[in-house]
Amino acid sequence: MTAKPATYELKLERTLAAAPQRVWKALTDAQQISLWYGPSEEYRIEVHAWDCRVGGKYRVSMHHKGGNVHSVAGEFREISDGKRLSYTWAWEGAPPMNTLVTFEITPEGKGTKLHFLHTGLPDENSRNQHNQGWTGSMDRLAKAMK
Repeated sequence: MTAKPATYELKLERTLAAAPQRVWKALTDAQQISLWYGPSEEYRIEVHAWDCRVGGKYRVSMHHKGGNVHSVAGEFREISDGKRLSYTWAWEGAPPMNTLVTFEITPEGKGTKLHFLHTGLPDENSRNQHNQGWTGSMDRLAKAMK
């Protein structure tokens, strides 16, 4: 039996009130990641590894105030300084997914337009769950950029 290919993707876009260089640092610096990753303020973010170079690995845990912990890990695939960042995305303890997260930054006025794409999601339910999480993260990022 041949596995069904993953065909779902998630696209988000934000205009941020910060210079592209500041947004880039928020996307690539381990200390900055802990300020905005996670779907809501109910999560404390722990960055275990963040080797932001092509081929480098990362691992991040999201600790919910209720006690649940969700950890994600992957590998950096593309880094175009100040413009584009891509990395694989896999939840620990979940069935394997071949997904890719991509951020693209473009200057817009005095701020930045951030384009987000998460590809390879296995089904609509997964896309909807990731939409909730990434929308919360993007909201937190926008707040951190003010």
